[in-house]
Amino acid sequence: MENQRIIYLEEFRKVIEELSNDTKKEFPTLYFDYAGMIPVDDDGHSRYNCSPLNTTVFARTGGDGVHYSILELSEKAQPIVMTVPMNFSKSINDYNIIISENLNEFLSIGFYNGWFPIEQLCYDNQWAINFYAKENSEEDYQKNADIIFVKKLRNIFGINHIPLNNDRLKELEDKYFHYLQFNSDFMENYIKV
Repeated sequence: MENQRIIYLEEFRKVIEELSNDTKKEFPTLYFDYAGMIPVDDDGHSRYNCSPLNTTVFARTGGDGVHYSILELSEKAQPIVMTVPMNFSKSINDYNIIISENLNEFLSIGFYNGWFPIEQLCYDNQWAINFYAKENSEEDYQKNADIIFVKKLRNIFGINHIPLNNDRLKELEDKYFHYLQFNSDFMENYIKV
């Protein structure tokens, strides 16, 4: 992945919009949910009290307020944060998981199965790790509009599969979590440090 061209948020949003419009036209009768990466503008409506203040929200999964944001630190270091507002934990780290170092890695994690179930890292970690290790090859699943969208997206960006693993998640947390800034109400009222 070192030699791969970095995908930036503006280009990413443009491609997602064009590809989603094409997918909706191609499959007008099928349910399409952007494979768990529903694009949003960061207008505040997708944010929760636990969302990092210094990130830009770019997508939501469509379930329980879970959303993805990007922390733009440098040209190559643009970590993707998954915020899970309904986790109701005592740790900031459980509400916000850094799942990739940039959009390239984020897209590579969803290479086979999209991005919706990534939130299961909070609830059933081993299931999520196993689910993202391989492709679901069931015929009905492969005909799903969301998975066809994923396949087209990976071809456009030329990405390869990168499986989720807990060692990598810990590495990303250690490297980037301290950069995240949070609402003082969230820090004081919801988290016992």
